[in-house]
Amino acid sequence: MISSTQSKLIRSLRQKKFRDQHKLYVAEGEKMVHELTSGQTNMGHRVKEIFATAGWIRRNEELAEQAGCTITEASPEAIKKVSNLVAPQQVIALVSIPREERNATILRHVPVLAFEDIRDPGNLGTILRTADWFGIRHVVCTQESVDLFNPKVVQATMGAIARVHVQYLPLEELLHLPELVSKPVYGTFLRGENIYDFSFAPDPVILFGNESHGLSDHYHQVITHNITIPSFSDSNHGSESLNVAASVAVVCSEFRRRL
Repeated sequence: MISSTQSKLIRSLRQKKFRDQHKLYVAEGEKMVHELTSGQTNMGHRVKEIFATAGWIRRNEELAEQAGCTITEASPEAIKKVSNLVAPQQVIALVSIPREERNATILRHVPVLAFEDIRDPGNLGTILRTADWFGIRHVVCTQESVDLFNPKVVQATMGAIARVHVQYLPLEELLHLPELVSKPVYGTFLRGENIYDFSFAPDPVILFGNESHGLSDHYHQVITHNITIPSFSDSNHGSESLNVAASVAVVCSEFRRRL
């Protein structure tokens, strides 16, 4: 069963200050826990403890052994009490937060997605899942962005959190570093070069702005090209813009298709 001390710890990890204190975050559901314990490259996301129903433990004995962590049997009711999900699943895990590494050098010869002040947890999680799908392994966010280990971010990644490297860095300073100063930088705007006619370089930095305000003006000095996803709406009263996560999917798809 889940003890009162364990229950208190799990619930406390909904808050960033306690995640930082304990160096732990919560992952829930069969897919998430399988991704984090299956032996794939997970960049330091080590499962420390699993709480699961008897049925899950029986079905996943081999996986549980591979994890090399403490496994506690718990009732569905006990899991529901500590779960962050509306519809709790049969397994919940405590996972170690990897040591934060700030390294601009590793961004030199790879495509990078960079975000200014992403605030919505679902957006960031979906962005990482999309980046993973398109084989883009490096994401940079400004420090004001939502925390990577927020439970809603973690769940929305569907395991991509263990395969996409995320750094929180001041973008303006980053793009002026000698290691990156020669990289093409594409800014996504409502007006710019049509991405369907645009020639992408192999390893750019692609900038996306805040959900409400877009990219700040001070990035204009480092942006080499403004790009846009054109609207095909035949109405003057159509949507004003795309959701940032949807924009990332379209841009990544076109970037990969054209290389």
